[in-house]
Amino acid sequence: MIIIKTTSDSHKAMKVLTNTLLKEKKVACVTMIPRVRSKFMMEGRITESREVILLIKTDKRHEEAVYETIRQLHNYEIPEIVTIETSKVDSKYLEWMNESLQ
Repeated sequence: MIIIKTTSDSHKAMKVLTNTLLKEKKVACVTMIPRVRSKFMMEGRITESREVILLIKTDKRHEEAVYETIRQLHNYEIPEIVTIETSKVDSKYLEWMNESLQ
């Protein structure tokens, strides 16, 4: 199991992305964490934005397809897309996740 993380200032865009990934069975679950604050450098200035974090649970064989879907549907020109490797996952959760993926 891997977790792919992305963030956006558009809750609507992230709902579309989440629903697309789930319908296409590229992911088993997406956790949406709303109303976080991000600070970053943009055009030489510190910028602050209210964003939503997506934690996308999938497996290694779907990783590139998930990345491509994020690139296609994301509202940012250069979205944050990060893969987090897991070292241990509950066996029943992993079984459920594998059954959920195509």
